[in-house]
Order: sequence, then C-alpha cells, then structure tokens
Amino acid sequence: MNIVKVRALLSSILLVVFIGVLVITIGVLYITKTGNPFLGMNKSELFNARNILGPIMNVLIIIHLALNWNLYKKELKVLFK
Repeated sequence: MNIVKVRALLSSILLVVFIGVLVITIGVLYITKTGNPFLGMNKSELFNARNILGPIMNVLIIIHLALNWNLYKKELKVLFK
C-alpha cells in the first residue's frame, strides 16, 4: 500500500473517531444540563466510551503527525516566515 493510501485511510479513521468523541461530548453536555439519558446512555456509559475513544484518537493523531511530519515542517516555515 502506498503512503498516500495509508494517509487517506488514517485520516478517514481519525475523522470517524473524532465524530464519535464529538457526539459523546454533546451527550455529556446534554445529560449535565437536562439529567435525561442521551441516545439511551447515561453519563457513566458516555464517559466509558470516551475513555476508549480518547486514547485511540491520541494514538491516531501521533501516527498522523509522524506520517505528515515533513509537510508539517514546511507549513510551519511558511507560517513563521
């Protein structure tokens, strides 16, 4: 598999995990304000899901940065020029 396909796959997985974390965060805020369950889950269940997705997202971000490090350095040079 070439590097472009790996980057595309990683970015897609990262987007899906990000959307999951975003929905969980909205759910926690909803439960905190209303006290009602969100999508059939209580607050502790949402925190458990976040405790799973959060570390996965962090690992994916580190891999993403490692794969795109040279591009990132070039972008920083342009930014601080």
